[in-house]
Amino acid sequence: MAKRMLSLIVAAAALAVFTPLYITASAAEMNCRVPFSFIVNGKTLPAGAYVIDTSGGAMLVRGAQSSAYVMATAALKPAARSGRGSVVFLKTGDRYHLIEVWGGDGRGREVHLSPRQQEERIRAAATTERIVIVAN
Repeated sequence: MAKRMLSLIVAAAALAVFTPLYITASAAEMNCRVPFSFIVNGKTLPAGAYVIDTSGGAMLVRGAQSSAYVMATAALKPAARSGRGSVVFLKTGDRYHLIEVWGGDGRGREVHLSPRQQEERIRAAATTERIVIVAN
């Protein structure tokens, strides 16, 4: 009985903590369709439709089959304000890494890279290509 009560209390506390975050996050969501598999925070996500939530310090990339969290910070360079958001990937060989997400208001979020990913990016700088996908 005590275990069950403790479980209910933990579930209620988690709901109380995360519900306000979900309500405020809805204004920072963007939809896009990615035509290739890509890497986010070391996890490979398949091609498909995604909802990207950029609220707070973390970014959630959510698809029908899988999702990933990644830490992100405000981008330093402002994007041209187009009224539509965009998602930016860095293509190295046959791998695509999510590196930036830009809202239609020109505000961007840069994905935090691990030291290993930063090193790989520097080594492959001559053979990389930026791929930009405009959000729906």
